[in-house]
Amino acid sequence: MDWSKFGDLDVRWIYIIMLVVIIVPLFKPLGLPMSVSPEVKAYAETIEALPAGSVVWIGADYSPGSAAENDPQLAATFKHAMKKDLKVVIVSLWDQAPDLVQSVITPIAESMGKVYGVDYVNLGYKPAAGVALRAMTRDIRDGAGNVDYKGTSLDELPLMNEVTALTKEQVDLVISINTGSPGYGDYLNYITDPLGIAFLSAPTAGMITGQMPFYRSGQIKGMLPGLAGAAQYEYWMEEPGLACIQMDAQSLGHLVILAFILLGNIGYLASRSKGGSSN
Repeated sequence: MDWSKFGDLDVRWIYIIMLVVIIVPLFKPLGLPMSVSPEVKAYAETIEALPAGSVVWIGADYSPGSAAENDPQLAATFKHAMKKDLKVVIVSLWDQAPDLVQSVITPIAESMGKVYGVDYVNLGYKPAAGVALRAMTRDIRDGAGNVDYKGTSLDELPLMNEVTALTKEQVDLVISINTGSPGYGDYLNYITDPLGIAFLSAPTAGMITGQMPFYRSGQIKGMLPGLAGAAQYEYWMEEPGLACIQMDAQSLGHLVILAFILLGNIGYLASRSKGGSSN
């Protein structure tokens, strides 16, 4: 076999093979096995340990630019909470997040027979970040302007008549799905550390390094690091979803890239050897 030909492989073949390898898992998931990291296991087990009826506060603080990572994190978290019959209140400190949030949680809630206003509420975007959060520790209605993401009065939502303040007495767990600031830092500074509420974080891959010290110190009880963390979480729940599908495609894509790098180097060395022997 003439290995030197791999050194001159038409780049269009590489693009075609990469396209096929990435697209196929999106339509036919492979279910590749994966290990679950300690921080993801801690994240999942913290939610799993909550008794039915517990209140989970989710800060969904991201934009369309990071939705590829944050949407699967939110989907897996919300699905786990609904499966456990937990009550969920979601608020966003980023103005582009509420519509993203609703597009993720609505299909999950409907498929599980959950009722908006009773089992979960989306408070929508609330400006002024830390100021709004601090106000909600006294009265959620004041901090949220007494309306949800659609402008519905909180008085009309049964869940918000049970959860009236962001306090340890009324909220059992705070989770931040985040990609920057405002986000997890505001919850650490103004809510979870001062009030002693357990805190989980689901950051994008670029935010992991900055948050790891808080995980190691115990201020963050568990983490979903990027898309890989969301995939591990789905794998832990034995319910593969969007994250696992995307990780299948990503993993195969990486293998193909490594294969072409290897073949390219083999082709280069073979062509040099062939040229040397002709001399």
